[in-house]
Amino acid sequence: MVIIGRVLGAHGVRGEIRILPLTDFPERFLGMDRIDIFRPGGDLITSLEVENVRPHEGKGLFLVQALEVRDREAAQALEGGLVMVPGSERVSLPEDTFWIEDILGLKVVLKETGEELGTVVDILRTGSHDVYSVRTPQGNVRMLPAVKEVILRMVPEEGFIEINLPEGLWD
Repeated sequence: MVIIGRVLGAHGVRGEIRILPLTDFPERFLGMDRIDIFRPGGDLITSLEVENVRPHEGKGLFLVQALEVRDREAAQALEGGLVMVPGSERVSLPEDTFWIEDILGLKVVLKETGEELGTVVDILRTGSHDVYSVRTPQGNVRMLPAVKEVILRMVPEEGFIEINLPEGLWD
């Protein structure tokens, strides 16, 4: 399952649910006819049949009306829930583009020697390019810019990233 949004609570007295999109493709909410809401631990809270979805102008949120939620209290009870979809419903990405969860946990391997330098444990999103946090076998965390001069090949299905390590970057 993939997280695509978080329930922020109720909007108005009709029981609309406020959802913060946590996806690069928020427009996907406009076409949803069912929304599954989970606890942060992964347990399903409820599956809602959507009556209407509309953007909350200027807020970066969506307001959802569902058949099963008829008042403010029912909507508020879902606050903190995560909107999730099966991985098979993820939006298709362009070639050589990957989901964050597909990169986390990959082994980082030096092209020249095949040496394993560590594992990607976090991804920092910066304005110009992502930066991968890599935990070394010694337990240190090193930063690796996700630029084409460093990341030579990414093979999530085989569990590794092949890199070129410019002099001084890993020191």
